[in-house]
Order: sequence, then C-alpha cells, then structure tokens
Amino acid sequence: MERVVDETGWNQKRYDIRTYTAQNERSRRIGTAGEIPDEYIYIGDKCFLNNGKVHGVTLPAGCRVVGKQAFEGCQFQKAVEFPESLVEIKRRGFAGNRRLRKVVFPYNLERIGAQCYRECSNLRSVEFEKNSRCKVISEGIFDSCTRLEKVYLPETVKIIEKRAFYRCKELKNIVLPDSITEIGEEAFYFCGMEEIELPVHLKNISDSAFFRCKNLRTVYIPASVRTIGRWAFHGCSRLERIEIFHDPDEIGPWIINKSCTIVCQKGSRIDAYAQEYGFQTEYVEISEELDG
Repeated sequence: MERVVDETGWNQKRYDIRTYTAQNERSRRIGTAGEIPDEYIYIGDKCFLNNGKVHGVTLPAGCRVVGKQAFEGCQFQKAVEFPESLVEIKRRGFAGNRRLRKVVFPYNLERIGAQCYRECSNLRSVEFEKNSRCKVISEGIFDSCTRLEKVYLPETVKIIEKRAFYRCKELKNIVLPDSITEIGEEAFYFCGMEEIELPVHLKNISDSAFFRCKNLRTVYIPASVRTIGRWAFHGCSRLERIEIFHDPDEIGPWIINKSCTIVCQKGSRIDAYAQEYGFQTEYVEISEELDG
C-alpha cells in the first residue's frame, strides 16, 4: 500500500515510491543516464551526485522536487528544461555544473535552495518566467558563477540573501524589482555593474552588500532605506558619488572609500557621519531635488 505523503515534508518524500534515487539509477537497465521515467515526481538527494555519465537530464513531466545535491558535479551540455509542475529545488541541486550556460526557471517554482548553482563557472544567463512565484533569491545561489552576465529577476522577489551573486564579476546587467526590501551580506560582492538602481521599497542594505563592485560610478540610496551596513560600498574604487538625502536609522562604518563624495543635506545625521569619517561632502536642498 502506498504511503500517504504530506506534500510539504521532504523527510517523507524521500521514502515515497515516487522518489527516483541513486539506487534506481544504478539499477537502470534501459534508457540513457539522466532520463528519468515519468512515474517519478521527486528526485532524491544526491541522486546523480558527481555522475560523469550525465551530460543532460530529462525530468519527468510531473516532477515536483529536485533533492539536495541531486545533480551536483554533473556536466550538462545544454540547459535543463524544467516542467511547470516543479515547486522546489533543494540546496546545491545543480552546483558545480561547469558547462551549463543558461537557466530558465518555471513560474510555479517557489523555492530554490542555497548554493543551488554555486560554481557553475560557464553560466551566462538566468531568467525567471513571467508571474514567477519565487520570493527569495537564496544564500549563495549563484556564488562564484564568474561568467554570469545577465539576470532577469521576477517582480515577486522580496529578499536577496547573503552572497547570492558573490564574485559574479561579469554581472553587468541586472534590474532589481521594486518589490525587494532586503539585500543580504556580500550579496553582490565583486560584481561588474557600472550602475545599479536600488528598489524604491528597499529597507536594508547589509554589510559589504556591494563590496568591491569596482565599476560602480554613482549610487542613489532611496528614502525607504533604514539600514546601511558597514562597508556596504567599500572597495568600489571608481565610485564617485553616493546620494543619501534622508537619515537612515543605522549606518555602519566605512560604507565607502575616501575618494567618494557623500551628497546629503547640510546639518543632517549623514552630514555628521561624513565629517566623523573624513568623507568629502556635497550639499543639496530637498526642495531643489523635488523641483528637479
């Protein structure tokens, strides 16, 4: 008799007969590596971990979950086509695929685990389908994807977690949706953007969020931002101006290099902060900014 499975509990899912496991793959008699029969809807943890025979994968039409490290270390020759039924990819699900060049996430995909595509060093483009249900860009998801150039985030995203785009040094094209409220620690560490428009509802910029983004020239901090963490834009050696026309609740030490100018209101807390750290200042009247 088939076990009744709670769709939210992976500890139960992994033991369900609908889970394709490493043992199933080892026992396979027909088909090619990576072709998973349609009767399976869960891909088990470490199912194809470091399997050098897998150069592509055909997921079942009804697949719902890809397990932890399921395809880590495989060397896919082409993009994986995800079924619309997919709702979750677990931690490091596709990490270390060094030939993978493109990822397109289906709109029903709600959760993508930490470090899911870490060190996919040939990944160039990431897209989310329209009306995506994904709200969190998880910790280290594209960490060290050193050739990643273009990312199209969905309008539903609220949080970009720690090191999400860490050392994506070729990342020059990314639009941050206005839905984002938090950018995590080292989220864009050593990325290649020349400019970045921060979301109008952004509240928190965490420590070192844009550390060593050496191509940035100017940054405007929206009035919604309440916290700017330490070293948030430090190491951005070409950053000439950072505009902060309001007073955040918290601002950490050395958010910029000394070569950068803080544009702010004279006599504001930001002005006092600039004087404390010896930063250059340029003053602006709020009325002038609103009229302009």
